Amino acid sequence: MRISKKSNLVYAYLLRGLETGRYHVGDRIPTERELADRFKLSRPTVAGSIQRLVRAKLIRRIPRAGSLVINVPTPRPLTFGLVILDQNRHPDESIFKVVIEEIFRRAAVERSTVILHDPSRGEDMNDPGLFQRYQAAVDEFIRRTVDGVFLMPQLVLPDQAVSATAGIAEELEKASVPVVLIDGDIVRYPDRSHFDWVGIDNFHSGYTMAKHLIASGCRRIDFFAITTRHSTQEARIAGYMRALEDHGLRPDAKGIHHGNLLGGDFVMKILRQRHPEAVLVVNDFQAAAVMQQALQAGIKIPRELRIGSFDDLPIASHLPVPLTTIRQPVAAIGASAYQVMQQRMNAPDRPPVHLEIKGELIVRASSSGVMK
Repeated sequence: MRISKKSNLVYAYLLRGLETGRYHVGDRIPTERELADRFKLSRPTVAGSIQRLVRAKLIRRIPRAGSLVINVPTPRPLTFGLVILDQNRHPDESIFKVVIEEIFRRAAVERSTVILHDPSRGEDMNDPGLFQRYQAAVDEFIRRTVDGVFLMPQLVLPDQAVSATAGIAEELEKASVPVVLIDGDIVRYPDRSHFDWVGIDNFHSGYTMAKHLIASGCRRIDFFAITTRHSTQEARIAGYMRALEDHGLRPDAKGIHHGNLLGGDFVMKILRQRHPEAVLVVNDFQAAAVMQQALQAGIKIPRELRIGSFDDLPIASHLPVPLTTIRQPVAAIGASAYQVMQQRMNAPDRPPVHLEIKGELIVRASSSGVMK
């Protein structure tokens, strides 16, 4: 008898639950109706999946009482998928290298396997091939019946309400593969998706950096942002705006500048027009470019312009003026993501977890010294 792919989906879900300890001897598995509703399948299809477990002597069907676990298979090593951007673009500067290492380390302790993919190829976030590479990675994960996927989403572009990765995350969900988002959500800030999410507390980071610049005497503080509306960036902007308000400075939407920070005249045009005393920049990589342009124009840092940023990349302390930044708790993000994945696998129907980890303010020369 040929077994349908839909039946395989339910069977694999239940078997994974038995193998990973979600169900124990004496537990009742979900009812046919619950499984049919979850997978959008007919009850006969679900019944066929359960019958396979009965034949394997793992489940016993009890009339009018559901299906009872009577045996569990020998636990097997788990396999996880991991999609992280920027390892190809900036292998020596990406903070997520530590996140990857922590997930691999924790998986190795449990003799589990991690399949790593990085869909990025260049700086263009509109790269038409990016989504196809995401899709290829997820197709592989589903084909290999991985036990969970750690997923860094694509950025939310200016004309989008959700990331292009949203459909991929939902595809994994339909295949009953747990998903833990890392760093960014798939929806525009301040909305939150129903997927588990682990990352730095970006609102607090923006607040802390703006508060630090205010405490140093700055009153005209602008924010340089990239054109995308990634939830990470938007949360940092929201924290910056709240800090201004809490310290008696009127938040000004005109002080937030979305554009190309890496070249051209965008940065210098704003600095010459607005003459801010300080700027927050969305991340260290972009801040390095802003600093270079300001220095080439003869602007003295920090005497005439103070700069604060986020991430604490390796380059931050080696720039012409060492950069004040918020250090990402990357090891804690990797460890927490792995823990959240384990919890999701053991309790797939629990409410989503959005875990924000506090960053650390690292003060360097770009924000200290005597103002002009």
